[in-house]
Amino acid sequence: MSTASYNCPCCGGGPLKFSGESGKLECTACGNNYEPEALEILNASESGEQISFERPKEGFRTEEGVQAYLCKNCGAELITEDTTTAAECPYCGSPTILPDRIEGGVKPEKVIPFVVSKEQAQNYFKGKKLLPNVFLNSRNRISEMRRLYIPYWLFSCDACADIVYDAEKVHTEQKGEWEITRTKHYLVRRRGGMRFENIPVDGSVKMDDKLTESLEPYDLSAAIPFQGAVLAGAMADHADADCDACEKRAVERSVEQTMLDTVRDYDTVSERSRRIIAERGSATPALLPVWLMTTVKEGKT
Repeated sequence: MSTASYNCPCCGGGPLKFSGESGKLECTACGNNYEPEALEILNASESGEQISFERPKEGFRTEEGVQAYLCKNCGAELITEDTTTAAECPYCGSPTILPDRIEGGVKPEKVIPFVVSKEQAQNYFKGKKLLPNVFLNSRNRISEMRRLYIPYWLFSCDACADIVYDAEKVHTEQKGEWEITRTKHYLVRRRGGMRFENIPVDGSVKMDDKLTESLEPYDLSAAIPFQGAVLAGAMADHADADCDACEKRAVERSVEQTMLDTVRDYDTVSERSRRIIAERGSATPALLPVWLMTTVKEGKT
């Protein structure tokens, strides 16, 4: 299977990593930086082709759901999952991009580069009194931190909704030795139309939806057009969650919250029925950045 990696054309040894702050590929050894477009042109002119292909040794077998690749830098065999788009060689540390995954999978149109450094991510834990003890305990340590690009779908659509709620107002008063509670019941209806732009839903089956939703909102104005060089120095997956199912969840979640926000001044509110229709929808595949941390406490990961 094909791989693509970026080594420094100045010192020849340093692997290049993409910097979200500068928008350039930076050498970890000599400190030089390069425009991604210029590096692509340089690589193509030297090799005579856009991507060079290397394949594992004959007879090498892989399990279902994984594939083998060869690192262009040291020749080591890499085992990756079917959805992995970018990885790092465990032997030489070189960032490795798997272009056939990008071509064969859902190619992202936008990407938000990493702008938070590893040091900034580590310092995030300092002074956070409400963090679980596992992060604060002196015997606990962060064993590994990885930059991971999560695949997302960004949905835009026009939505029409008609939702009926059961609502209650409860009033309690004291009369002598008696406590009297009066409950008034209401049937509340909300109907209307709205336009949504770029509703994010993670497109990875492996990632917990509740986890990724807790990271929102992302600053989508920081997104740039996708190019493979942006993945250098990070791990990445491509979308493997069903687009239609993600769209249904995204629209229903957004409409439900928008409508519910208008039902005010009641003590309890519960949904009785709903009718939601989405029209003129579009989906944009994107990659959004996440720091993935592995912690170890008393030998347990």
